[in-house]
Amino acid sequence: MKTTPSKRSTDSTPLYKNARRPIPERVDDLLGRMTVEEKIGQMTQAAGTDKDILRLVADFHLGSVLSIVGRNTADVQNVALRSRLGIPVLFGIDAIHGHSMHYGATMFPSALAMACSWNEDLIEQTARVTALEMQYTGVHWTFSPVFCLPRDLRWGRVNETFGEDPLLIGRFGAAMVRGYQGKDLSDPGSVAACAKHYAGYGDTLGGRDASEAEHSRRKMRTWFLPPFEAAVRAGVATFMTGYECIDGVPCTANRWLLTDVLRSEMGFDGVVVTDWDNIGRMVRQKRVSPDITDASIRAIHAGNDLMMQTMEFHACAVAAVKAGRIPMPEVDQAVRRILTLKFKLGLFEDPRLADDAKSAKRVGRREHRETALHAARESAVLLKNRGVLPLNPERTKRIAVIGPNADNDLEQLGDWSLGAGQGQGIMQKHPRACTVTVLDGLERRYAGIATVEYAEGCSMTGDGAPHKIAGAVRLAEKADVAVLVLGDQLAFAGECKSTATLDLPGAQKALFEAVLATGTPVVVVFLASKPLAIPYVEKAADAILCVFNPGMEGGIAIAEILAGDFNPCGKLTMSFPYHVGQQPVAYQELPGAHHDAYPDLPAGVRFEAVFSFGFGLSYTTFACRRPRLASATIGQGQPVVAEVDVWNTGERAGREVVQCYLHDVCTSATWPLKVLVDFKRVELKPGKSETVRFEIPYEALAIVDADGNRAVEPGDFVLLVGASSRDRDLHRMPFTITP
Repeated sequence: MKTTPSKRSTDSTPLYKNARRPIPERVDDLLGRMTVEEKIGQMTQAAGTDKDILRLVADFHLGSVLSIVGRNTADVQNVALRSRLGIPVLFGIDAIHGHSMHYGATMFPSALAMACSWNEDLIEQTARVTALEMQYTGVHWTFSPVFCLPRDLRWGRVNETFGEDPLLIGRFGAAMVRGYQGKDLSDPGSVAACAKHYAGYGDTLGGRDASEAEHSRRKMRTWFLPPFEAAVRAGVATFMTGYECIDGVPCTANRWLLTDVLRSEMGFDGVVVTDWDNIGRMVRQKRVSPDITDASIRAIHAGNDLMMQTMEFHACAVAAVKAGRIPMPEVDQAVRRILTLKFKLGLFEDPRLADDAKSAKRVGRREHRETALHAARESAVLLKNRGVLPLNPERTKRIAVIGPNADNDLEQLGDWSLGAGQGQGIMQKHPRACTVTVLDGLERRYAGIATVEYAEGCSMTGDGAPHKIAGAVRLAEKADVAVLVLGDQLAFAGECKSTATLDLPGAQKALFEAVLATGTPVVVVFLASKPLAIPYVEKAADAILCVFNPGMEGGIAIAEILAGDFNPCGKLTMSFPYHVGQQPVAYQELPGAHHDAYPDLPAGVRFEAVFSFGFGLSYTTFACRRPRLASATIGQGQPVVAEVDVWNTGERAGREVVQCYLHDVCTSATWPLKVLVDFKRVELKPGKSETVRFEIPYEALAIVDADGNRAVEPGDFVLLVGASSRDRDLHRMPFTITP
């Protein structure tokens, strides 16, 4: 039997339906009218792909539905609006690098690729476009951006992150939050963002997805929590809890993480949603709860508001509330946050029902594609160039395009796209015509200028047939240049797809060696979900262009860069290792190792990366000159102010990313030898210079001490400014902080 509401009203127009009243008043009025079943229903989220979803919405009073888009949302929403209280459903979807699950939507480069642009404005713009393309599709919440910091490259979800540095993750993630949410959530062109996966999810044992994470609280405060603090400062509407356990406690049951830190310390007052069936996983996988009731009690007490895709939660939580095992104030607080978000989105006045006609005019429009092209251009990183690039138009009359990713539209888009396995009920991939592959781009660019021929060369799921490689070799032998597209594919990337190695899958190494042996210049386009261990490619290729997953316009951008129409300006945000066992190779090296090289690797291979964080070449050259501090003595609370003159010393206009790192000479607890504290992008014509100024706030000089407190310790420091994280690329500026 259902319980009666705690308060009833005889008003013809309930206060909560009065848009002129303040949101807190509307929430309190509505909350007072709700039964226990309705309250727990608001805390329950189900997948819209369930064949019984309409019945579930009606019977369980569902507060949220995920994984459907477009006209399918309208039937669900209308059921909710016809209910006793007419509370609209909150629809969420994984719009990760574009409105990923909407057929024909504009797909941008992956987060890892876009991070290489080091362009916050551009990253914000891609999120704004995504929100606009979501506007008429019935969905008002994206499970993005990812604020995870990956440490083991074997982890399958590296592609969803912004790289290995917490400062960059925080700044780029905050830019996406601003783009998604706009100036006001009530604007129909804005969607609620979600900071995920909170927290420490990117560094688990063996890189295995969702396994145990061995993090001390000091480690959490050093690496994994700062990006989420940036999310809170950016006003993110929602958080999502991670799958993993930290020190034996699932994130979903971790009150220290969700309440003490997120709510009390960071001041977050929005909605916390679990990841997919985290409640059920506490019973079936983590085995820390005997049943769903116990898991539900722990999850609510820890601070979760909305439980994703654990349908047993509703009945178990209702029974636990009535039995006094879940305090009603904890339920009311969670429901209050969910209702507040719905009121902020304006869903009670405008539930934003899907409109296919308007959506068709908005999704994939030309200016959105131009933004995707801009992102693909600026995301590409030139890692090596022996002078073969840009291609000489007089000597390039025949181009061999080779490799399993050279003409594969699905793999070019990467994970979290239609066809990648998370189809939200839609099984097909995006229309082939929407994506310009590497082959497409080169054929367009060189139409009437050069002959462009293609060979797959090998597959990634087997050793490769000898005749395939032989065919690619014949093509390369006739060509003036071989564009060899190497990397990985969806079989080796994504959720539940952590790898054991970091090798090129399949017969790609054999293909590379065979094409190289022809003597034809080889340009490698690295199209992959993450850095791989490819030292032999670094050593032997004539040029390497890293594009990760460059999105629908990637082929055009790649062709432009190879032809010299666009000067590459990207910089890596993740380091490339020499060998899988070398991990982690993140630039933030800790002091104290007894040796700096591996005896079982070739001589000269040290702990450092093959390609380092912050590294990237250009078709021009830059120089940093006259680095100087405003003062070499810094008092308490004062910023560090530095300037450096940046010159374009080459013959082409270009962009440089000037990076600023901090070295604390002696610390009370071990601390990285250098940490990024700021960066500036500068665009210069040949022979021109610009003075770049850094003002580093005093609090950015802090370490996390042995007690887990963030503190600035007086003493000697060095500010390092230059073109990458490599010591040889940095200028040193010593200074002292006085007690």
